[in-house]
This record gives sequence, structure tokens and C-alpha cells, in this order.
Amino acid sequence: MSTPCPPTVRQFNQCSKMFVGGLSWDTTDEGLRKYFSEFGEVEDCTILRDQDGRSRGFAFLTFKDPASVNAVMCREHVLDGKTIDPKRAIPREEHLRNTRYFVGGLSHSTTSDSMRAFFSQYGKVVDCTVMVDRETGRSKGFGFVTFEDASNTEQLVGQPNLFLDDKQVSALSRI
Repeated sequence: MSTPCPPTVRQFNQCSKMFVGGLSWDTTDEGLRKYFSEFGEVEDCTILRDQDGRSRGFAFLTFKDPASVNAVMCREHVLDGKTIDPKRAIPREEHLRNTRYFVGGLSHSTTSDSMRAFFSQYGKVVDCTVMVDRETGRSKGFGFVTFEDASNTEQLVGQPNLFLDDKQVSALSRI
């Protein structure tokens, strides 16, 4: 499923980088680094925070060896009592080539997995995210889906007949 990275230094480093979502608000940079050190040497580890210093619930980390990313991807992870979602980081250049859509009107029962299953009929899905309230953990009723390419724009944007988890949803191009 994953493609090998070309041997340039920049791309080699991108293959060592991960996005980690679903973090507990209590997870620290040190705790995250310690947990992932079990899979290999962690070169960099940063939890993203809002202007008040509160965790935004996700982080980026970079391993010294890209093989460590493969080791992480082979199992489920629980940190600080919460299931976390580590993924290979998508390089910025690739984000520019991808097409990301805002998806509104999501049911509170919609998950990233059900979004992925639904939107896969429109093309290769690179990522799906349901936005959740930091206090309650409940869905905010919207999310984002990213496709590998833009060939699906006309099938999605502004279409009134998109139903996901028995609820009509709308997809908008990200500005």
C-alpha cells in the first residue's frame, strides 16, 4: 500500500515523518517522545498548540530511520488512556496536488472510517478527519476528506444527493 521513497535526503526525511492525531489533551511532548521511542530513535516531536498553549490534539514526529514508521503502522496505539491515530505525514507539496474538501452536515455517529468507506467510491482517499469537540469528544458535525487527485470535483461539490450514515452531507472545495 505504501510507496517506497526516492533516495533524496529531503524525501528520505519525509518518509521518517508522522502525523499523530487523537491525542489526549494531557499528553506532553516528552510523553509522546517516550512512547514512540519504543519504535526507534525520535529526532523531533512537537504537539501543536493553540495561542493559549493548549494542545490541539495532534502532533508531528520524525524518526531517524524510516523503518520505524513501518513498525508504528503495524499496530493500534493507546497513549494516556486514549486511542491515538498515527499516520505517515503527507509532504506539503503533495497536499498542493491533492484535493481536500470540507464536508458539512455529518451525523454525530460518523467516524473517519465511515467517511473513508463512503468517499472511496469517488476516488482514492488519502485522509479523512471528523472534527471533534475538545471537551466532550463529540463530533462537531463537519470534517475533511482528501483525495489523491481532483478528478472527483464535479461529482462532489454542491451535489444535493450525498448521504452518509443516513444523513445528507455537503462537500465544498477548500479555499
